[in-house]
Amino acid sequence: MSGEPSTHSLPVDAVLSDDTVELRLIRILAPGDVSARPPEARFLSPALEYRFAIHRRADGLRVGRIHLRATSDPAILRAVGHAGYEVDEEHRRNGYAVRAVRLIAGLARTSGIAPLWTLIEPDNIASRRVVESAGFALVDEVDTRPEAMALGLGPRVCRYALASP
Repeated sequence: MSGEPSTHSLPVDAVLSDDTVELRLIRILAPGDVSARPPEARFLSPALEYRFAIHRRADGLRVGRIHLRATSDPAILRAVGHAGYEVDEEHRRNGYAVRAVRLIAGLARTSGIAPLWTLIEPDNIASRRVVESAGFALVDEVDTRPEAMALGLGPRVCRYALASP
């Protein structure tokens, strides 16, 4: 990480977009915002987190979600990484996830986050392909931290990094 990430706020109507998808900011969780998180996710409360809905630009339809944690906290990065996403099942295999991850990588870059980390279960081949297509490299496979398992991750995760988002 190149120093502590920027804690600048995005405007509440912030939109990141390319020619196919747009990320619409739906919530910012401020550092210390413990009450906004379920009990099993309270260990994430030191992190500034941007949550976006992924929308298809052609018709504005919501197709998924993505988030970015602007933190250099090693416990959080080791447990869950900076970024996570999910595309709704009926909208998968359209390239939306790769585009959304690339847009989040741009936000990470402007926020001073490098490298950008994401963790994926080893058997989630589709998601691994998404981050690889977005330029991430597999760093290693490790045991999942107990706090991340409480969030639903399996016993092992692949740690991917994007050196220069």
